[in-house]
Formats: sequence, structure tokens, C-alpha cells
Amino acid sequence: MSETTETARYRIRHNGQISPWMNVDQLKQATMLGQVPPDAMVQQAGQAEWHQAAGIKGLEFPAPADSVDDAPPVKDPVEHHPRFKTLRELLTNFLHCPVSINLVEANQFDQAELLLCCEDHFEINLPTRKVRAFVPYTRIKAIASIELEEQGNKYRDSHTVRIEVEPCTVFTATGD
Repeated sequence: MSETTETARYRIRHNGQISPWMNVDQLKQATMLGQVPPDAMVQQAGQAEWHQAAGIKGLEFPAPADSVDDAPPVKDPVEHHPRFKTLRELLTNFLHCPVSINLVEANQFDQAELLLCCEDHFEINLPTRKVRAFVPYTRIKAIASIELEEQGNKYRDSHTVRIEVEPCTVFTATGD
């Protein structure tokens, strides 16, 4: 990865999904937050080749969590409904998944795709409005994790998220 080109853009391919384009700082941050696993593939804009993230110089990955390999797996009934310590931890489970959010009006929820979870904000794409929004966690009023009828192997496969925030006036402002 060349850091000399400040406008270089990258995208990630993992588990059959391809992320939106991001700059080098966003890529590094996503990697350090554990949102890009070492086995994910990275492509630079304008290049046809994909490279394994673990082999890219400059990317740092969080240390793997300590695990006890000798202990048999314990089937916990709460395993399907994990507790999250932070809002970011909850939202990170729904990266690149559809979510509902009321950014424009208090009573109108739009479909969005959760793109990135940072320290102080999350980023979403509102395809119907052709807008990418950066939402501070401090604007969140409530998050609902709603169980779906079909049961998947992962929490995000069996749930959907609805985020209620303080609506933003930026969407109703007219351009000069």
C-alpha cells in the first residue's frame, strides 16, 4: 500500500461482500478496530488485483482474544442474544447490513447501509437519498435490535437494527 498518494482509495472483499471505497486512513482505522480481518482481500482503486490484508504493509490488526482450546464449548442460551458493552460494539455487528434510521424526520425511517463504526461516530449510506451520512453516537436516542423469523448462525443474520436519532436539519437545507 502506497502512502504517498493521499487520494488513493481502497475497498475490502470479505465473506462475499465488498465494502464502499475508503481512503488509507479509513482503511487503517477499520483494520485497527477489527472491522477488517487479516484474511480479507483489499483492492486499490485502478488496480485489478486483490491482496490479502495481512500481507499489506502498514495495516495493524488487533491481537486475537485469549481462548481456551482445551475446554469443551459451552452451550449458553444467551449465546444467540449477546450483550454489547458499547453502542459501537452493537453497531459493528451490523456493518454492511441494512438498518433503519430516522435522520430526516422523527417519524420516518429510511433504509440505510451501515458502512463504518468509528470512535465517536458511525457512517451510513442512504441510497434513496444518494447521501452518505456521518452520525455522532451522541445523537442516538435509542437502538432496537429486532429478531427476525428466520434464524441464522450469526446475530446479524437473525436480527435487524432500527436506530432512532435526533433528526438532522442538514437534509432539509437548500443549497446556495
